[in-house]
Amino acid sequence: MKQHVLIVEDARMFSKVLQNRLEERGFSVIVAENMAAAKNIIGQHRDLFFIALLDLNLPDAPNGEIVDYVTACAIPCIVFTGYFDDELREQMIQKKVVDYVTKEDPSSIDFVIQLVCRIHENQKTRVLIVDDSATARRYVLELLAIQQYKVAEAAGGEEALAALAKYPDIRVVLTDYMMPEMDGFELTKKIRLKYSRNEVAIIGMSGYGNNILSAKFIKYGASDFIIKPFLIEEFHCRVSQNVEILTHIRALEDAVTKDFLTGLYNRRHLFSVGSKLFASAKRNQISIATAMLDIDHFKSVNDSYGHDVGDMALRHLARLLRKNLRETDIVARMGGEEFCILLVNMEREALEPFLHQLCTKIANHHISCNDKVVSVTVSIGACGTIHKSLDETLSIADRCLYRAKEQGRNMVVIE
Repeated sequence: MKQHVLIVEDARMFSKVLQNRLEERGFSVIVAENMAAAKNIIGQHRDLFFIALLDLNLPDAPNGEIVDYVTACAIPCIVFTGYFDDELREQMIQKKVVDYVTKEDPSSIDFVIQLVCRIHENQKTRVLIVDDSATARRYVLELLAIQQYKVAEAAGGEEALAALAKYPDIRVVLTDYMMPEMDGFELTKKIRLKYSRNEVAIIGMSGYGNNILSAKFIKYGASDFIIKPFLIEEFHCRVSQNVEILTHIRALEDAVTKDFLTGLYNRRHLFSVGSKLFASAKRNQISIATAMLDIDHFKSVNDSYGHDVGDMALRHLARLLRKNLRETDIVARMGGEEFCILLVNMEREALEPFLHQLCTKIANHHISCNDKVVSVTVSIGACGTIHKSLDETLSIADRCLYRAKEQGRNMVVIE
């Protein structure tokens, strides 16, 4: 995903503040002070930028010529202006800019930073448009493309449900009300049978809008409602607010279920999900193997290189585990340098070579930190079958881990 931002602004203080704030957020920023410099940069790096921040009045482009040039290069634009009126608003809409911001307001910089972050996230957010009118779908698709969303479209309810199954990254569904075979109410109810409000936002749309229609949409499970024809700014705000709400919900869920340092699941989530998997295994619906993993001599890493390097080692190991495990497996940080893996439907004869290979891969990887190169090994204890409870199964795997430590570390012991 693109990370580069182009700023074209002749006020050096303003551009420097923007550059510093954006670089703090992890973006790479290139600054041009006039249109000629911007043309030179774009000529060399045309496909580099996901967004451009443009001053509407430059010394060599006083009438907004920079906006026409950059949009012609297919780079989305946010425009700075020292004034605002209805005529300028209409011009910016016609030029299909992402948004326009007045410099006079001190909060404008905060707004721009948030907007850039949102546009960056939009590149991995998919929106589904459902409308039986191809013209209406095309219009909404164009608006969403300006904001850099990924899009999918459907001409009716059944197509929409198929699209939701095909694209797991759909976060927002925009559905018309009046459609043949399945109207917006019925589609909303069917979506809610499978996807909660915390997973997918639904925005109802209708040209016959009134308060009753809006209330019905929301009672049937919609998150929002908008009357057609709508103001473009209102449309963008509705969509972005619903995406932001879902993002905040996901962040809260991650705070509850994930380890803040490694991004892996935490002990609480492991037991929550593991208990359900264990119950399925007891009914012979699936099989589970359990592995406990511990970094060898981790205290020595912290003592010799410092806790920053120790944290890097933990994050490095987490990445290796995610890379080498399957989507069906569950891996969690139990605390300190100890991790737990639940391996779902792995054949008993495949378990030992898989864990030995994992142990070897970890030992062969090196962690670079400034001028230091650090490597770590792990000991693994595993239980290939389930016992009376998940706790007992984990305890057996833990005892095998202890035996691996006693026998010399950097090895696998399986019950």
